[in-house]
Amino acid sequence: MVAILYCCFIAQSTFSQHKTSFVIEDLKRAEKTLSMSPKEDVFIELLARDKDFPSAKYAEVKGEVLNLDPVAGSELPDSLVTRFGLHPFFNGMYQAYADHRPFVLSPDMMWLLVSQGFARHVNANAEKLRNKFVDYHGKLDLIVDGKDIRLDDPNSNWETVFDGFSSQISEKVGNELVDALTADFSTTTSIEKMASQITVMEAVKPYFEFIVMYVVCGIPEITLEGTPEDWQKIIHKLQPLRKYNLNWWIDEMEPLLQEFVEASKGNVDKEFWRNMFKYHSQKKYGAPNIIDGWIVKFFPYNKKGERNNLDSIIKTDELPAEMVKVDIKHIVTDGTEQVVTPLELWAGFVGLEQNNTTMALRPKIGWMIRKKSDTSDELYKKFEEQSREYGLGGIQIRVDKVPKELLRLKQIKSLEIEFIDKIDIPNEMANIEIEQLKLTGEISKNERDRIIKMFSETALTINQKEFNYRFTFKGEVNDEGTVTFRTVKEKIKK
Repeated sequence: MVAILYCCFIAQSTFSQHKTSFVIEDLKRAEKTLSMSPKEDVFIELLARDKDFPSAKYAEVKGEVLNLDPVAGSELPDSLVTRFGLHPFFNGMYQAYADHRPFVLSPDMMWLLVSQGFARHVNANAEKLRNKFVDYHGKLDLIVDGKDIRLDDPNSNWETVFDGFSSQISEKVGNELVDALTADFSTTTSIEKMASQITVMEAVKPYFEFIVMYVVCGIPEITLEGTPEDWQKIIHKLQPLRKYNLNWWIDEMEPLLQEFVEASKGNVDKEFWRNMFKYHSQKKYGAPNIIDGWIVKFFPYNKKGERNNLDSIIKTDELPAEMVKVDIKHIVTDGTEQVVTPLELWAGFVGLEQNNTTMALRPKIGWMIRKKSDTSDELYKKFEEQSREYGLGGIQIRVDKVPKELLRLKQIKSLEIEFIDKIDIPNEMANIEIEQLKLTGEISKNERDRIIKMFSETALTINQKEFNYRFTFKGEVNDEGTVTFRTVKEKIKK
């Protein structure tokens, strides 16, 4: 088993924070604790799940080499419940609902869900929202001094790196958005703050490249952490997000969050909290089960970048991971040559803490940094996995020229290529069946016409202009009155 490295940060104990607990159902509570994983295995298990293995041990038995190479990570408790993989918050609440376990919520957790939803909204509508963030095409490099960062030292001060990126993002897009997305509640420790800062980076990654450079040289009881002021602050922090075409989402969340404020003051609406998480089996053979508690409103997009209807979730396996990932480059240079190490930041929910006395579950926020593999086979395997996904889960690259590993694919659902200079599409790409293709970069009219002809059956976008086909969302109402959205391919009329 690969040993994981931890950054040591001192965080204020949550046991000293203001808390409000209230009974919402008179239920017989769970009597057994859930199995726990030691902290050394937490991030490794997340990485294994991210590669679609049920566990790291399973991958080892199958002879798979996972190339897990975590550089650093947030401090964790001695053990966590990790059985829910990439969805510890949602499925942890599901388990609490099913087993009659208490559940603990904090302003940081709920705001992280909002921030992750906002980040996915921006990534799903990156070009439509571009003028609200920046006034240029492509990506701008943001460079942070990495003199205190050593990739072989788990105690390197990554906190200053995230502060540096947050400061530069504020300079480019304004303080309002960064301040709104950054956690600053009475419950916020350095871990929650850093996770929220990485989520800010996730939100604006369509417009920036991040570089760290070192120049050598059913739930019986709810506990709300934090003060009423903390919960009111979430509502206040929502308002700057409205201008990003998010009224449809914020209007749904505001009345829910007001109930958090009231409950933290002791004014508990038990009926409201009983409806937080509801699971229903449909009385029809083959019909999917439905989860329609109000918590689903905090999950605005599925993992394909398509809007959820905010009323119910039918396919929980299509929920986006409660973890965001942001690429950064670590560069060491002595003036004559440089060593570039691609890194990947992870931040979000990493597991569940468990109170062995009350059986209460508490989602745990954390972050991790790993080295990205850059071998040809690994890159091809990554492209192959992403080629089966639409939207945010599809292939998104920023390159000088198309990687040869990409040309080995036969089919791609969604491909976005940002060329650093001129758009350069090799003839071999005509052999790939591509459903959605977005290209950004300098291009001549002749080259544009060649590409339009080459991909005549593709939903093609070149520098934000659509050609041939487009994909649109269509809402449908089933017999039970539930609205579902599906993607439809339409021919563009000339």
